[in-house]
Amino acid sequence: MNKFSKNLEINRQSWEDRTAVHLKSKFYDLESFKKNTMSLKPFELEGLGEVKEKSLLHLQCHFGQDSLSWARKGAKVTAVDFSPSAIKAAKALSEELGIKAEFIESNVLTLDLKQEFDVVFMSYGTLGWLPDLKKWGAVVAKHLKQGGTFFISEFHPVLNILDEKTQFGYFFDENTPTIKEIGSYTDGGEDMTTEYCWWNHSLSEIFVALESNGLKLQSFAEFDYSPYKIKGTVERRKGQYVLENRTKQSLPYVFTLKATKK
Repeated sequence: MNKFSKNLEINRQSWEDRTAVHLKSKFYDLESFKKNTMSLKPFELEGLGEVKEKSLLHLQCHFGQDSLSWARKGAKVTAVDFSPSAIKAAKALSEELGIKAEFIESNVLTLDLKQEFDVVFMSYGTLGWLPDLKKWGAVVAKHLKQGGTFFISEFHPVLNILDEKTQFGYFFDENTPTIKEIGSYTDGGEDMTTEYCWWNHSLSEIFVALESNGLKLQSFAEFDYSPYKIKGTVERRKGQYVLENRTKQSLPYVFTLKATKK
């Protein structure tokens, strides 16, 4: 048994609990999504570019809003998540909207679809749920065609060390404690307590995990705001959120990274 198996099962259950709350939340605003079928932010749209007719694998897709948004842009989408409830909701949403995408229940770290894709995509709040980035990098490489593109838009690891409640360090610690949280990062769920494990990963660890698995960095950018209103933030200007107690400080909130399989 993998030494992180228990931690990953705790996280899977956490996402099972969160999914029901997220489906009803204003944060995800599912009813508005059904009308517009686009949840992608400029970071992803501009950073990844044209996807029409390309095969795209979306890792840690939750209940599929971004997956279906890429499908709406013309990509041939396969999406993966380890929460059965999220995958069930994603399939139902795909059918309701008439947008074709394949949704698969799987742990990312053990994923083996025996298929290569033009694009592997991830976004926002994904890497911290994974304890082994070298194994993650191998999964990404395994599922990319030669010359294919990996793209991620993700919250910057610096944000986690500013969280006074969790007080994560910047560098990876395999002995991360189990954290108890009331509710989720969205609105709703005030009567729900979840447990989860989170591993902060430095930028250098992310780069090494990709490079050591045969991916070459093409671009990397850091941004001084979040495109989402996460807890503790205020809107600096339309669509740009910064920490309320650090409005006078310039901080990295999000990064984007693009790499190509050699």
